[in-house]
Parts: sequence; C-alpha cells; structure tokens
Amino acid sequence: MAQTLPTCPDCQAEYQPDDNYCRQCGMFLSAIRDTAIVAAPATALPVRPERQRAALPAPVKKAATAMAVGTALQIGVSLTGKYLARQAGKQALNAVAGKPKAAKRAPRPAAKEVTVPQPAAAVDPYPYAGAVSETVVIRRVWIRRGS
Repeated sequence: MAQTLPTCPDCQAEYQPDDNYCRQCGMFLSAIRDTAIVAAPATALPVRPERQRAALPAPVKKAATAMAVGTALQIGVSLTGKYLARQAGKQALNAVAGKPKAAKRAPRPAAKEVTVPQPAAAVDPYPYAGAVSETVVIRRVWIRRGS
C-alpha cells in the first residue's frame, strides 16, 4: 500500500509531513499539522485557475513587488532631483548674468534694422539631455535546513 503525501490546502502541491511551509506557495503548514490530522481527501479538490500556471512562491512574489516599488521610487526621485537641480542651475546662471526672471522681463522692441548674422559658436545639440546612472542590488538568501 503506497502512502500518499499530504497536499497543501492552498495550491494542492504535495509536501513532506515534516515541512513547516509549502515549497510551492509558502503557506504555513505547521499550524495545520498542529490543529488537525492531515489526511488525503477522498475526492480531489478543484485547482484554482490562477494556480494552474507555474506560479512563483508567495515570498518571492512579495519580494518582487517590493523591489518593483522601490525601483520605481528610486527612478522617480532621481528624475525629480535632476529636474530641480537643472532649474536651480538656470536660476543661478540668470542671477550671475544679471538677467531678470522670466516673469518680470519687459517685452522686446521690434527690430527695425537688418543685422548680418554672425557665425554661431558650437551649439550643444542636446541642451536638455542628461545621463542617469542607477545601481540596483539584489540579494537572495535561501536557508535550507537538513531533513
């Protein structure tokens, strides 16, 4: 008579009777073992449709979500900081050059004489370009205890 392994109530994956957590979904199995006798069900439970696909374990899903949110926040803060630094630099250059702020600028008088254009100095083709350097560090720690 072959002994059937118990199945996780959440994802229906088989697990060893001495496991504390499900290796597929991360459910805490020790609480189930302590409060009830784990027996194979008489009829197979239907598998939820979202569990039919190969899914990541719950702890990995949580870590991936946290990393995605953290990365998005880092990028957002970085871009906001660069924008604010650029605006502060423009204001500082205008203050040094003695130029008034854009809101207080007087309208230009219409030019009546034709001026001959001078050869232009080298112009930066991308005046608003900037370089962004991001460093993302991922550290995974898996602890396996001998069975």
